[in-house]
Amino acid sequence: MINIQKFVQVRKKLKLSQTELCQGICTQSTLSKFENNGQVPSFKILKQLCERLDIDISDIMDSSEHKYIAHLLFEADFAFINFDYSKILNLLSQINPKIDLKRQENKIHYHYLRGQYALKSDRNQMSALFYFNNILTTEELPKNDIYRLLALNGCSQIYAKQGETEKAEHYYSQVLKNIMDVKIDNILTIMHALSILCDAGEFYDERKMYRESNALLRYAYKIGTEKHVIFYMARILLRQGMNDINQFKKKSLAIQHLHDACAFARINRNTITLNQAKKLLKQLNG
Repeated sequence: MINIQKFVQVRKKLKLSQTELCQGICTQSTLSKFENNGQVPSFKILKQLCERLDIDISDIMDSSEHKYIAHLLFEADFAFINFDYSKILNLLSQINPKIDLKRQENKIHYHYLRGQYALKSDRNQMSALFYFNNILTTEELPKNDIYRLLALNGCSQIYAKQGETEKAEHYYSQVLKNIMDVKIDNILTIMHALSILCDAGEFYDERKMYRESNALLRYAYKIGTEKHVIFYMARILLRQGMNDINQFKKKSLAIQHLHDACAFARINRNTITLNQAKKLLKQLNG
């Protein structure tokens, strides 16, 4: 989606070193990982870097015909992380699906965003299923495609809420088989993968399928620590602590997980997770 080579060419044309470009925006290591290893930084950082180069993010999107659409979808996806639903709707409203979505990857991306908006904002489960199923019926879509897994995750959540556990398990079983084959190479994919792993881990935990739950949560924790992403850490550690308790593991292990959950919850200002972890700690220490 992003033409990193073009980004580097612009920087070099302006005779800016990596250190000069990233000063006050991010670390030189972050910029180096982007330029040399393809690890795309957060949207905020990428936008600031482009502004310093006097270009727009859309200017480094592949294919001039489709780069604006890709830019809108890219920005809407990041808006979901911040729960900015009004911005998401505004961005998606600028896209005419019959005219603008000529590329399969843009069409799949659009259907995911529409499905997620229908599920999280409109609370319209039928519309969400329609968009998610559009992704799942796409021909020749790789089983480990992140948007396919997001669609499976969305369908699972819907059926779980409706009490149709068998259908939810059907979709989550496919997530379980393929989530660890996803190529984790940019911040957006990292956030999506962590979201799926947390949802699936909680689903299996609530059904006392602890082996599956623990495997997903451990993988989520591994990604978070290796990629230095803490957004989901409190949620991961809280659920690990709950699994420890439910499986009658060492009390000290559960306490450690819950204390860590509290620490990350404070950093992320996640009061719901913080209160849940505190309540469980009180019960264990009482």
